Amino acid sequence: MARRLGAAGIKTVVSVATEYGALVLEEAGLGESVRVMHGRMTDEEMEKAIREATPEIVVDATHPFAVEASENIRRAAEMAGVPYLRLKRNTKDSPDKKVFRFSDISDVIPALTRTTGNILLTTGVNTLQEFAQNEALRDRLFVRVLPGEESLKKCEEAGIRGRQIIAMQGPFSQEMNRATIHAYDIRHLVTKQSGKSGGFSEKIFAAQETETAVYIVGAPEEDGVPYADALDRLGELFHIDLRDTVTITVSLVGMGPGAKEYLTEEAKKAINEAEVLFGSKRMVEAYASGKKVFPYYRGEEILPKLEQLLWEARQGDPHVHAAVLLSGDSGFYSGASALVFYLTNWRRRMLLSETGKMKMQIRTIPGISSVQFMAARLQDHWENAYVTSLHGTEETTWENVLKRIPYEKRTYLLTSGPADVKRLRKWIEAQENPEDYCMYAGYQISYPEEIIFTMEGERPSIGAEDAKRVPFPDILPEGLYTVMIRNNSPEEREKWSDRQVLAGIPNDEFLQERGIPITKEEVRTVAFGKLRITEPAVIYDIGSGSGSFSAELGRLLMHSEIYAVEKEPDRAELVRRNVHHLEAKRVTVVEGEAPECLEQLPPPTHVILGGSEGKLLLILQELFRKAPNARVVITAVTLDTKAELTQLLSGTLLTEYTIQDAEYVEINVSRSVKLGRYQSLKAENPVAILSFRFGRRPGA
Repeated sequence: MARRLGAAGIKTVVSVATEYGALVLEEAGLGESVRVMHGRMTDEEMEKAIREATPEIVVDATHPFAVEASENIRRAAEMAGVPYLRLKRNTKDSPDKKVFRFSDISDVIPALTRTTGNILLTTGVNTLQEFAQNEALRDRLFVRVLPGEESLKKCEEAGIRGRQIIAMQGPFSQEMNRATIHAYDIRHLVTKQSGKSGGFSEKIFAAQETETAVYIVGAPEEDGVPYADALDRLGELFHIDLRDTVTITVSLVGMGPGAKEYLTEEAKKAINEAEVLFGSKRMVEAYASGKKVFPYYRGEEILPKLEQLLWEARQGDPHVHAAVLLSGDSGFYSGASALVFYLTNWRRRMLLSETGKMKMQIRTIPGISSVQFMAARLQDHWENAYVTSLHGTEETTWENVLKRIPYEKRTYLLTSGPADVKRLRKWIEAQENPEDYCMYAGYQISYPEEIIFTMEGERPSIGAEDAKRVPFPDILPEGLYTVMIRNNSPEEREKWSDRQVLAGIPNDEFLQERGIPITKEEVRTVAFGKLRITEPAVIYDIGSGSGSFSAELGRLLMHSEIYAVEKEPDRAELVRRNVHHLEAKRVTVVEGEAPECLEQLPPPTHVILGGSEGKLLLILQELFRKAPNARVVITAVTLDTKAELTQLLSGTLLTEYTIQDAEYVEINVSRSVKLGRYQSLKAENPVAILSFRFGRRPGA
């Protein structure tokens, strides 16, 4: 508060009791408008100091436990005829595991005498004598005090010496608290419920993490106003906005396969520091103690709650630490990519609105993917495996996956549950040589009830000595499964010499319907050249229309995945028919509207963007977020889209990205038609083609 008043140029006097306190404040850079005075004062001295300073208001910012000092300040201000404002600290609740609460210091001492092990006191030197005079406790005490002369003197008077004294300036991080607990072999931690500004949460979470018992002396009930309200009152008094900038940190946490022991240290830290948790009910319940919990993990569900938290932060504590718990790894078929898109746009919207000052940080913390875990359980490697997800996919994706398995030595699949596993097993049994396949379905992997259901052919070659393996039962339990299929005799892929390898399939080779446009073969040929495809590739054909791009690419490419994205059902059906008609095996039709339907697709290496329905910039933003190294080719017929391409080229659009290696060409094609005895030329619509790579705008 003193720093904020000083920055606003408001003359402020800050009174502290000790010389060390004055030194800390002077080093804090409070500004020329702030004067620091130190020394303990009687009621009369307080009144005199207030009269001499002639302030507009007296703010009582003492510790919640300094009840007597607070009453003296109130009385002195009243005697001096100056308005008094009590600043009330946020003393939020704490977890319940191994936590004991007391109303007074004197109640803690008998409880500690019934225990064994070292004790860390973080209650300050004024309470030290009460603990140290108990001989059963004195030698077990380790006290953390300020590194000032007065504190050290009081330790000596209480009989606390040498290694029992930890003289340090706080507040302390969770890591520092954890290190202290380990270094001094602490079994019991005593703290006052001093609130967030006193480092209370960091102490509690470090104790929880190290399974140290916590003894909390609850803050006395008191009148007063929270920090944000106090700033508002001072702002009204001095006709200035003193409000803090609200800082929101959202961590997208990959939780790994599920069991707590497989969480990364960074994930544990993010969860411990968060006051708010989002995620599926199963995930958040395990970490709910002492936190706000919302059983949501979709962007459209999370954002309204974030707006509520933002509003609450403006009324109170201006810091929000939230974590979204996501299964597996944040970058592997995870909802994290969609959430980054939602959160980034929400942040931009909030910054542009007149809702007050705000900063927002979005962090992504990776975890162990279920494929990594499954490979480890099977004592297998997966660097050359075919890896994909069947979770919630369409029938066309299933067809493409089943077509590919015969060519792969190893296939790892994420599934939606036992129905998918049963279908995969039936497919293997229906093959000409089912004995060539081994199938492993990991159920509840990493949890105590983990089982790997196994169907092995003639040549099982997986170790898995440590995993519980059983044959497939008639009925599989409900839950999510990770499947590994081993193919001991993979088929050879088709040779390039057996296929057409040049672009330019004639237009009349495609199935066509009235009202559904088809990209002409000359445009397709130029666009393919501008894509500069190298295999293997992941290609999006957005606004696929009749599917001519996707179908031709599916004929040309052997080791790539092509996703034909089309929102109109009749057009999507025509794409499917053309894919089937031309035997384009590498194509998956995605029926949905971009950019929303792109969330669950793997990141692309190349993109062809045709119809965008006025959402060109939104689609490009999502593509940049999802695949900042992708090469993009946009085809445009309408003047509106061509105007947007011109703006992209000029760099005048306010985007997070720039475009690099840009090439803009316009194709005018005339085709011969027969008019009676003569041949004439009929012009096609001119088509603009813009090709480029993304670049990040400096400072974005």
